[in-house]
Amino acid sequence: MSTGVPWKNAGVMGLGLSGVAAAGYLLRRGARVVAADSRPLAQLSAEARAVAGTGVTVRPGDDPKAFDGCDVVIASPGVPPEAPPLQGARRAGIPILAEVELGARCLRGVLIGITGSNGKSTVTALTTAMLKAGGLPARMCGNIGTPLTAVAEEDLSLPEDQARRVHYVVELSSFQLEGIQTLRPHIAILTNLSPDHQDRYREPRDYFEAKARIFMNQRGDDVAVVGWDDAAVRPFTERIASRLFPFSLTEDLEEGAVLDGRRLVLRRSGREETIMEAAAVPLPGRHNLENVLACIATAAHCGIAAAKMAGAVSEFAGLPHRLQRVATLGGTTWVNDSKATNVGAALRALEAYAVPVVMLLGGYDKGGDFEPLRGALVDRGSRLRAVVTFGKAGPDIAQRLEGAVRVFRSGGLADAVRTAAELAQSGDVVLLAPACASFDAYTGFEQRGDDFRALVERLAAQRGGQG
Repeated sequence: MSTGVPWKNAGVMGLGLSGVAAAGYLLRRGARVVAADSRPLAQLSAEARAVAGTGVTVRPGDDPKAFDGCDVVIASPGVPPEAPPLQGARRAGIPILAEVELGARCLRGVLIGITGSNGKSTVTALTTAMLKAGGLPARMCGNIGTPLTAVAEEDLSLPEDQARRVHYVVELSSFQLEGIQTLRPHIAILTNLSPDHQDRYREPRDYFEAKARIFMNQRGDDVAVVGWDDAAVRPFTERIASRLFPFSLTEDLEEGAVLDGRRLVLRRSGREETIMEAAAVPLPGRHNLENVLACIATAAHCGIAAAKMAGAVSEFAGLPHRLQRVATLGGTTWVNDSKATNVGAALRALEAYAVPVVMLLGGYDKGGDFEPLRGALVDRGSRLRAVVTFGKAGPDIAQRLEGAVRVFRSGGLADAVRTAAELAQSGDVVLLAPACASFDAYTGFEQRGDDFRALVERLAAQRGGQG
């Protein structure tokens, strides 16, 4: 297998995790590399500065001619498409690819791609756990934090027979999928679709189309695992060339992974196999039953036995910032779902609790449609104690919800936590499910979730500990 690249001169837009991985990979394979970033070199990470020190030329992020003379540009997913170097590359006819496309081109193993508006990180992590439980070498990477290129490069030295057994479980965002050309998942999972990133996509359909690109290079012997209960997903299945294998909580499918009464069941080729009882799933909420079914459908096509799947689910504690219980204070449970950065995710979080909820909403609005959330909050009735809004989007969200539910306006997250503590009663859940991004005050949802945890821990200390 060739370990070179077909380009002599390559550009890299953005020197975050994926950009650094791409730049290093290209450089080590003989390409001359030019990178552009909106930050000055002194403000870049130590890893980015190290790559620059090994021969990467770094140019300003506002230079439309930064990539003149390049044969290709690798764009980091967080970089807006209107960034001047990318606009200049388009005008010059230079191909712009995603880092995952670069990584996928050197894979010899099995590529499992996972996308969707919500649940994809949980599905990525749990699928990886199932494959490992079944004895397969599995690499979790992509949008979940580790660049595919970095993982793929590590495996280049493996003997051919070992390399072909490796399963790459790759979380794929819509931004990453915009930049693929040949990336072909042997198993592609689409969990669900709901409007998101409406500050980048003019219409929800544009965002949905970007997600559906995960299927575009699949063939007849590949598998498409799709959330059948989502009406927005079904139209895209009509043009899938691979074998459709749906999962559902509500429909009695002849072929697929389903909830049958109280059991999670796999149906394939006229045979039915119980994987586990639904009550044994440790993650809260019906949406997590959907996530588990998606993982079951995927792991089954990798040859993982039912007992191994069930064992992996039973031991799976979930991911940070996803319906993560922080503390119980005076009978009130505090839950961190900072990852709920869109309305669809916030709705799923709300549905996970049957007790009264004080819900914290706010942050940086990506252009979300809050009408479905307003309706869900109204329908919840007495089981909604109150809504507390915070952050840059807080006043607008409060205005949209006022008159329908009890709304309390606050400033930042610290103020919102204090207000929620005054409103919540024993038996309630205080739920941080912001329905917004975090970039008005934080570097990402992780930092926001960590701040929430720290604020709740401070509240616990003031009250004399958890109870």
